[in-house]
Amino acid sequence: MESPSFSFKRILALLLLLILNVPLFSQEQTIPELPVLDPVKPQKQDRPKPRIFRYNRLTIQEDPYKAPSSIPRDFVPPQNSTLLFSTELKSDRLLENKESIVVFKSTFSKQVLETYYEILIFNLNHKILQNQKTDAKSLYLVEVFGRKTVAISIVPNENGSLVKLFHRTSGGF
Repeated sequence: MESPSFSFKRILALLLLLILNVPLFSQEQTIPELPVLDPVKPQKQDRPKPRIFRYNRLTIQEDPYKAPSSIPRDFVPPQNSTLLFSTELKSDRLLENKESIVVFKSTFSKQVLETYYEILIFNLNHKILQNQKTDAKSLYLVEVFGRKTVAISIVPNENGSLVKLFHRTSGGF
């Protein structure tokens, strides 16, 4: 059995601990600082909502948030670019696109984008079927794996370049 002195010692130690820990019972409450951006919820950008038009298997978007999924991710616009327009033409098969187009404006110059796409095509072992460069426009016709072709058009703009990507699944044009 416990002796009464042992419980008295225990009560005395508990009271002493509570008395010395006065900030625990103070009226001042401190709330932790909340982060400015919630990492779980993605923050909405100050961009206009895309306008979407659909007719049968054709989908057209103005100011899209992202490029169509059928365009190879490697050809998606580099940083500092704004998507202006995109289209998708679905095939008869489920979840397959016949054709898709993306038009975007980039802050990079025409020469920088030419170099970017040439290095990209070379590193991914794609085949350049046709290449045409002038001061006004650059065109590339590229064969991608799986009977897919991508046409790249680069036009200089006042603040950078305007790039058009055309993707077709069926092989020939």
